[in-house]
Amino acid sequence: MLESHVGPSSFSEGLPRPNIAIDEVRRLAAELYGVSGEVRELGSQQDRNFLFTEPASPAQPAGRRVLFKVSNRAVRRDEIEAQNEAMRRMHAAGHPSPAPVASLAGLDIETADVDGAPHSIRLLTFVDGTPLIDFEHFSAATIRAMGTLVGQVVQALDGFEHPGLERELQWDLRVGERLVDELIGHVTDPERQALVLAALEATAAALAPLKDELPLQAIHGDLTDDNLVATSGVLGRPELSGIIDFGDVGTGWRVAELAVACTAVFHHDPARPLAVLPLIRAFDAVVPLTDAEIDALWPLIVLRGAALVVSGLQQVSIDEGNDYAEAALEREWTIFAVPAALDARAATAAIRRALGREAAAGPSSSSDGGATLLDADLARRARVITLDHTSTALRDGSWLGEEGAEAEAQLLLLAARSGGVAATRFGEARLTRSLGVSHDAPVNVATGVELYSASDLALTAPFSGLVSAAEGHVTISDGARTLVIAGARGLTEARALDGESASAPTRLESGEPFAEIAGWAQVTLQAGEVSALDAAAAPLPRFVTAEEFPAWLAVLGDPSELIGLAPSSVGGAGADETLRARLDAYAPLQGHYYAHPPQIERGWREMLIDTDGRHYLDMVNNVTALGHGHPVLADTVAQQWRMLNTNSRFNYASVAEFSERLLETLPDSFDTVLLVNSGTEAVDLALRLTKAYTGRDDVACVEESYHGWSYASDAVSTSTSDNPLAAELRAPWVHAFDAPNAYRGTHRGADAGERYAADAIAEIERLAAAGTPIGTFIAEPRNGNAGAIEVPAGYLAAVYDAVRAGGGAVIADEVQVGYGRQGDVFWGFEQHAGPGGDPIVPDVVTVAKAMGNGHPLGAVITRSEIAQALADQGTFFSSAGGSTLSAKLGVTVLDIMRDDRLQENAHEVGGYLREQLVALAERQPLIGALHGRGLYQGIELVRDRETLEPATSETQALCDRMLALGVIVQPTGDRGNVLKVKPPLCFTKESADRFVATLDEVLTRGL
Repeated sequence: MLESHVGPSSFSEGLPRPNIAIDEVRRLAAELYGVSGEVRELGSQQDRNFLFTEPASPAQPAGRRVLFKVSNRAVRRDEIEAQNEAMRRMHAAGHPSPAPVASLAGLDIETADVDGAPHSIRLLTFVDGTPLIDFEHFSAATIRAMGTLVGQVVQALDGFEHPGLERELQWDLRVGERLVDELIGHVTDPERQALVLAALEATAAALAPLKDELPLQAIHGDLTDDNLVATSGVLGRPELSGIIDFGDVGTGWRVAELAVACTAVFHHDPARPLAVLPLIRAFDAVVPLTDAEIDALWPLIVLRGAALVVSGLQQVSIDEGNDYAEAALEREWTIFAVPAALDARAATAAIRRALGREAAAGPSSSSDGGATLLDADLARRARVITLDHTSTALRDGSWLGEEGAEAEAQLLLLAARSGGVAATRFGEARLTRSLGVSHDAPVNVATGVELYSASDLALTAPFSGLVSAAEGHVTISDGARTLVIAGARGLTEARALDGESASAPTRLESGEPFAEIAGWAQVTLQAGEVSALDAAAAPLPRFVTAEEFPAWLAVLGDPSELIGLAPSSVGGAGADETLRARLDAYAPLQGHYYAHPPQIERGWREMLIDTDGRHYLDMVNNVTALGHGHPVLADTVAQQWRMLNTNSRFNYASVAEFSERLLETLPDSFDTVLLVNSGTEAVDLALRLTKAYTGRDDVACVEESYHGWSYASDAVSTSTSDNPLAAELRAPWVHAFDAPNAYRGTHRGADAGERYAADAIAEIERLAAAGTPIGTFIAEPRNGNAGAIEVPAGYLAAVYDAVRAGGGAVIADEVQVGYGRQGDVFWGFEQHAGPGGDPIVPDVVTVAKAMGNGHPLGAVITRSEIAQALADQGTFFSSAGGSTLSAKLGVTVLDIMRDDRLQENAHEVGGYLREQLVALAERQPLIGALHGRGLYQGIELVRDRETLEPATSETQALCDRMLALGVIVQPTGDRGNVLKVKPPLCFTKESADRFVATLDEVLTRGL
């Protein structure tokens, strides 16, 4: 282990950059190294760096690039020699780094007069790549890769000794506290200065007992996103490719290398301070951290941020024109403020949990001899109000926006009036604090219990300890834990203390009265001893994110039992545990969205809500056409369940009404409805009907389509995304026509429909001549499974005519694309016209999904003679199809669609959405085509707009990234490169804007 260096005596003078003009740089580069060419300056805090691109030559067609570096005059020669040796070690370890280029005199380091003083000058090879800071989004994979690389750098420098490593360096975190203390005057904003000083005090206290236990070695000292370079991978994600800027190489705490690297993550995702955990885990896998290093890590991260803040401000003040330093100031504040806002005890607990180490336990919630904060009788009558996703009191979106806090308060006040006191739950992810769809996870998990009272309440000490009061806070502490009551005033010997001033701590025994509240208070249980003055001056957050809450359990406990209530029973199994249970008991072949899906348990309109209270924009739910949680539908279903639910063989009005309402939406030739439970059943029954009607077995369909999972409906499903063996397993009675896709199919352009139709008709005629005439042709009027792909004009009309001319019948599968979703038409087939301009009319229509709004409901609608053709095989019956509940529900869905003008909304908002997507496609080359209409659209992503190479992996990565930003969208199509856009029909323009903005952000910032 290398001996520690005490550091500089003072940092107040600062280190201005060398004052050198660009012409002088050109002269010195030519004289010392024989280098010329295009030159531009690169940023640096305290040195000067210039990139030369030499003229192209046969040996170097692109022109060699080298870095001309003028070191700060304060840097000693042996320090620069140590930097050069560190670069060589990196090369030896397989990490591309700059390398010294010998001067014309054969020297690695030259000395030249710059602005009247000697300065060290080097020429370094240039490391190709883009600085990591220029990649706006860091995926977890990128963050892990950073941790692995930083660990490997530490390994490569382990054992490296050199006199030049012993440096007087302000970036050495061993002197970080003194640096911040000396330069704090440069932070002129009073609020910011107070935050830095408070962080400095906490950091110093945390590090004091650990410093002597932290291993020392040579470190790079600045492995940040400025100094790690990367190439752009297949998904546009950075792939680390090199290390630059060895100017801060020196002896330091080994863990400081990790702390510095961690700080690079915060400004990329400031809402998630724990996003650094994959980096720490990856580092620990290469260089196992000691317990002392783990405990020191978060304080060092905060200290590094503080050092950046004060140093940056100092540099700007002494180095006029340093645009590099000026531009970094707000970023450096974020790098400090994000980790400083998270209690180091909680952060350390999160780190320990992530590394599989034992974390600190939270405070005990046991009382002394059964004493409680509330009188026992009052505690028994207390009403505990549920405010999370399971709340039945919060209805119809009443928790959203500014109204959410009001709805929360009203519920609690009403409960308090009936029971004397109402309480919230510790650790509950409140809907009322979720604020709807957002890029960031909500800060909504309660760190304490709130009490609402109808009158003044006296509180008694649940355990013996010291009581203090200050500024509306009362605390009682036994040394190991503290109960903090915000919104209370203290009592000493039955005299009210002045709630606006501090009281001297008073010793009380359990069961003694010590405080009172009037209307509201929040009770938190904290580890350690906290005075009322400290609690008032630096209160812990009332709410944290679900990601952070487990870490806070090292600091906070559930105060419910101390209050006199039952322990809060919130949370339960997490999303990952629920997924494991699902996979164990529910056949995995049924699939699920995402590798690590959130646990969705609630919805409202076009939003889905998980168990953490996070709201997601639902872009995939064409099943729930009306939107989630529609109050009229919910009330109707509940009422019908109370009245009657039985099968359709009984005589009741709703099944007749529903059937009549369906027929009203169709041409007059349709006069018969058969009700089933799903789209699969509808297609299966329709195929049976047309087979009986035509007397023929052979069915024609189109490629890349999906119609269901039963034997018959699966047989005519040709999509390889649903069944990769669809072609190999195809039954001999199924004949698949080429998918009529005018964008990427066999035929393209304005006449694609005619040419596809000609191919299909030729096949129909060939099959007839071979003695296997087509009895049924089935197709969607728009290929929904392929991504809302338009069926070219003229295709369906011509194929319908050819099939019918040969004695066959045609089925329009409207399960996905019909029922008003496309906006300007109720049924998809209405978009298509024959030669005379009249809309085509199929023989049979199948429908499901939207008609039940998520309830299992489907229908086959046809002509009487087709339905009756099945009579020879007996009557048709479905136990639940057309039940009293299903029929009533189906009527109600149609009523709501009419009353809420949902088809019109699909047309209006769908058109608006298309306009926004067209504009987006103009600036985002990954978007190859836009398909669909209304609120059934598809966004096809391609790597090349000429070759149409599908961007399959990018599409999946994009969906994962959109989920992280609060939008649920999924890929579809046989190539998996089309985003399916089919939200509930209540979708708004505001939601359309959010979707497009999020998509734009992901495509711009990276996947």
